[in-house]
Amino acid sequence: MERKITIEERGFYEEDYQMRMLKVNAPDGFLPVRGRGVDDCSYYEYDVSGKVSMKAMYERGKIGEEDLRHFLTAFQMAVREAEVYLLDVHRILLKPEYIFFEEGRFYFCYYPPARQDLWEEFHRLTEYFVKEADYQDKEAVRMIFLLHKGTMEENYSMEKLIKECFYQEEQPEKKEKKEVSYDTAEHDWITEQEMGSSILRETDNMWTPVKHFLNKHKKHRWGDWDGLHIEEEEL
Repeated sequence: MERKITIEERGFYEEDYQMRMLKVNAPDGFLPVRGRGVDDCSYYEYDVSGKVSMKAMYERGKIGEEDLRHFLTAFQMAVREAEVYLLDVHRILLKPEYIFFEEGRFYFCYYPPARQDLWEEFHRLTEYFVKEADYQDKEAVRMIFLLHKGTMEENYSMEKLIKECFYQEEQPEKKEKKEVSYDTAEHDWITEQEMGSSILRETDNMWTPVKHFLNKHKKHRWGDWDGLHIEEEEL
C-alpha cells in the first residue's frame, strides 16, 4: 500500500533544476518527490510508505539519546548530500510533521518553494526537542541543551555542535566531569533564559529549572506556513 503526503503551494508549477536533480539522482536521506500543477496551484507529493512522522512518534513517546544520534547523523548527511547535488540546503523542511522515520533512519522532505533559513529552522526544532525530551535520559538532556544553547549563537556551526554532542558519548572517562559542569553552567544558562538576570542556583537538582521551562512552554504550538497545507492520502 502506497502512502504519501502532499504539500500545496499557490502559483503555477514550474519544474526547476532542483526537481530534475532529485528525480535523476535520488539523494540519500530525502523522500522521493513528484511535482505537478493543477490550474494555478502546485502540488508536491512525497512517498512516505512504511514511515512515521517525527510528530506522530513523539505524541506517543519521548526523545531519547538514541533518537537524537539517529536524527543528527541523518540531518548532517542530508545537508552534505544536498551540497553534493547543488541543492539549496535552505529548502530542507525541519518541522516535525515533515521529518519521517523508518528502521533506525530519518528522512527529509526537500521542498523547492520553501522560503526559510535552515539554521533558524534547526534552532526551532531544538525547541521542540526540549519540550519532547525524555528527562529520565540524562545523556539526551545534555545533548538537547547543547544543541538548543548552541543554535542561539550567531553563525553557529552545525558540525561543531554535533561533534560536541557525540564527543562526550565517545569518551566515557570524561563524562562524569562534564556532568558536574552541566549541573552549574547549564542550569544557570537555562534559568537565565527564562528569568533574566535573576539566576537561581539550585545545583543540587538540575531538573527543577527544566520543569519550569516546560511548564512555561507546554502550550506552545507550531505555526502553520502561510499559503501551505498538508494532506495525507492512502492509495
